[in-house]
Amino acid sequence: IPVQFYFCLVLFSPPEKMFTVEISPGPQVAAQIGDSVVLTCDVRDCEFPSFSWRTQIDSPLNGKVRSEGSKSTLTLSPVSFENEHFYLCTVICGQKKLEKGIQVELYSFPSDPEIEMSGPLVSGNPVTVSCKVPNVYPFDRLEIELFKGESIMMNKIFLEDVSKKALETKSLEMTFIPTTEDTGNVLVCLAQLPIDEMEFEPKQRQSTQTLYVNVAPRDTTILVSPSSILEEGSSVNMTCSSDGLPAPQILWSRQLSNGDLQPLSEDATLTFMSTKMEDSGIYVCEGINQAGISRKEVKLMIQALFLFWLCYWF
Repeated sequence: IPVQFYFCLVLFSPPEKMFTVEISPGPQVAAQIGDSVVLTCDVRDCEFPSFSWRTQIDSPLNGKVRSEGSKSTLTLSPVSFENEHFYLCTVICGQKKLEKGIQVELYSFPSDPEIEMSGPLVSGNPVTVSCKVPNVYPFDRLEIELFKGESIMMNKIFLEDVSKKALETKSLEMTFIPTTEDTGNVLVCLAQLPIDEMEFEPKQRQSTQTLYVNVAPRDTTILVSPSSILEEGSSVNMTCSSDGLPAPQILWSRQLSNGDLQPLSEDATLTFMSTKMEDSGIYVCEGINQAGISRKEVKLMIQALFLFWLCYWF
């Protein structure tokens, strides 16, 4: 009986090695509107991976994809409201497929607050100060505080509906009456966007403004030497002073017959070396600064020599 031999050939293929996918910056990233953010999908233990990106709700990516080797990136630039999605990176290696996702959360807190005054600071005059935070989102977490020195003047928390996706400028306003004691104090506007579930910096911004309080001119006085009644040919000095902050500028004028003022000098002292009859009239001194004007006038009488002595005798 012939002997027959049977052979059984069993081929073993090594199991496919499991590959891994990592997505960065992490499972969640905070992106500022207007900036750029790069999402990176990185594969290990796969020689020829195939990449694809999509959003969880299959909306447009609104970004640029670049794949090379074991890495694929999705660049969102500039970041806009259309980028607030859960993004998925799908990797196919051989017959296997893996997906990793990352949530893009949006915020906007791009600049320091802006301090504005309704007008110059004048002692005793009410002024409104506003603290504006431009282009903020989401503003339902925004807090604004206004300090003068170490003392808080006002604070505001914006608990508003943000169903509408938009950048908005929010502000705090208050009116106060400055005094001279406020000069040198510092106004501080502090804005905070304390979103604990989002990692970004800074979450706090501030602006400062040093106060300088003006005082309108007051107590304007005129000193005439030797007298406001003079004989013709005499000399006379008229000196004007005025209090205020900053120190008022002095302006001498002569009042014309029609009531208009004719400017004469910006010196504190107005001098006539040899007076004439036509120098008689009303002279006006004005103390002027950015806070206001204070006016004082004096009547100068120049008389002929005979009349002068006659008046003096009687």
